[in-house]
Amino acid sequence: MNTYNTILTNLLKTDTNDIKLTIYQPTHQASSGQKIQEDTIRFKNALKAIKQSDDYNDAMLGKTMRSLETLLDDAEFWKRRRRGLAVFADMQGYQTVSLDEDIAETYYVGRHFFISPLVLLQSLSSRYYVLDINLTRPRLLEGSPSSCTEIVIDGMPESFEVMTANVEYSKELQHQSGGTSGFHGHTDDAAVQENTMRYYRKISEAASAHLSGHTEPLLLIGVENRVGEIRQLLSYPHILDEYIEGNGEAMNEQALHSATTPIIERYSKKQRSDAVALFNRIAPTHTLVGLENIEVASIEGRVATVLIPCYRQTTDTVREGYDELVVLQLNGSPNNEELESLVRSVLSTGGAVQAVAIDAFGDEQPRGVCRF
Repeated sequence: MNTYNTILTNLLKTDTNDIKLTIYQPTHQASSGQKIQEDTIRFKNALKAIKQSDDYNDAMLGKTMRSLETLLDDAEFWKRRRRGLAVFADMQGYQTVSLDEDIAETYYVGRHFFISPLVLLQSLSSRYYVLDINLTRPRLLEGSPSSCTEIVIDGMPESFEVMTANVEYSKELQHQSGGTSGFHGHTDDAAVQENTMRYYRKISEAASAHLSGHTEPLLLIGVENRVGEIRQLLSYPHILDEYIEGNGEAMNEQALHSATTPIIERYSKKQRSDAVALFNRIAPTHTLVGLENIEVASIEGRVATVLIPCYRQTTDTVREGYDELVVLQLNGSPNNEELESLVRSVLSTGGAVQAVAIDAFGDEQPRGVCRF
């Protein structure tokens, strides 16, 4: 599952002294002609503003800018957007990144790519997994604010019927060859229970193996007794307490996305609120307020987490299935350069960056939690 880690790593590796440009803008999913026009106008305005920037160098970026301008007439490109778009460009060319999160328009021209919005978006990302536990087609899906997609994993049984048919066939061969007697010491009910638990173990082992090393929340779907059994068998530590009760095999990916989105949004919102509440409980001797104070401590390797007030919540034009939208909003002020420096400093010393609501602390000053 793409959590922007690979993109961020590659962007940091390309830091040179060449002029670079970065664009972030909101886009529409499943765009109609009118929505495509809105998105391309935003992009055109960003390119125009970049050319007018004092830091713009046409000798370095002119060829790449002309390539970017061709996107304005590429209807297929704009039809394939998600909720946001990021563009990273230098004299070598450009890279576009589809964003699953909402973001206000911002651009930057300078000696490095502007990665802090991508880092903050990653901390806001409502990415997750779904394990659909049923008897006919168990499946693991990966979800995001934009979609829910089934993934093929090793070891997942096709169905209970297929698995038990293979088991019974093997037993019959064993019996015919004289390897066992016809009496196995089990009632029919016990045999069914044994096969059922074997089936659950295969599902759990396959899902746990695939999820090893991940930290995204896992949402279970199934009738109550199946969910209970699987929950005990899974070794994955990030299973949500809340689950969807019922048979999920009849639900397509779109229906699953609609059903899981409210649960994941509630979980994500609580995680962000808990981060603020935890900061407020920490002794003042282990906290910091303000960009300058946090960056000094970060250079010394003392910052474990920095909380940055940078998103607003809105109920305007909310998409179906959402109670509200979370929109990352950097206002383009001079402090953005300082914010970029802070984020890079915290990451370079192993710290974490967490976006919180703009009004989380009553002001827009970042907060830091110290290691010592």
